[in-house]
Amino acid sequence: MLDLVMCEFWKLKRRKFIILTIFAAVLFPVPLTIFAKKGNLDFNWLFSNICVFGYFLLLPTVLGILGAILFYTEKTNGTQKNINTIPVSNIALSTAKSITILIFSIIYSLGTNVATLIGGFIIGNVDHIAYRLLLGILIGIMVSFSVFPIIVIEYLSNKGYIFSIIISFAYATSNFAIVFAMSNVLFPLSAVFRWALPYMTMTSGSTYGLDNWFLNTPSCIGILILTTAASLTIAVILKKRQEI
Repeated sequence: MLDLVMCEFWKLKRRKFIILTIFAAVLFPVPLTIFAKKGNLDFNWLFSNICVFGYFLLLPTVLGILGAILFYTEKTNGTQKNINTIPVSNIALSTAKSITILIFSIIYSLGTNVATLIGGFIIGNVDHIAYRLLLGILIGIMVSFSVFPIIVIEYLSNKGYIFSIIISFAYATSNFAIVFAMSNVLFPLSAVFRWALPYMTMTSGSTYGLDNWFLNTPSCIGILILTTAASLTIAVILKKRQEI
């Protein structure tokens, strides 16, 4: 499995999209840092806003596009038939691609967090560094699992990159709107959002009467486990039917 994951990363090295994404993750906090500096806002405001827009709007879209790149590369390059002759199951290949997406999400989280901390030093106040770094990584991991349904749709649809970009962006923006409308409609990404909000804003001790709306950790993890299991099961079953 490790060799398969390494192969996926070697293929991604030739893609400028990956470099641009990491670059964007580092640059994304810059305008918010400038705004916080001019508005004399604290680091908690900077961190929470970067989390909201960076993790729940930009990252899901990026992961959806990355999933399309990983699952369409062989078909685009005409190497799918060669891969089919290798004694490696589709399940193993799909798992390796999923692990690659998870690792990429962690790398994105680290890049965003480091840039945010630098922004905090620029505006003059940084606190709870270890807590915020760990929280960013946890959110990145959870978001990567929350986009599995979209990646499965891309995997089974075979409709190309444009479709993947549209559906990934639609998924991110719709979940974004659901959360800010304080709706009880629950999707995997909105579940992570509702779990993370009190921690991002450092209000886990005082939730302003929204205790029943925020999700606790067991509920959020349970939703992600069910989502992942259902997504992988559906992908395997439908893919076998397509091959028949």
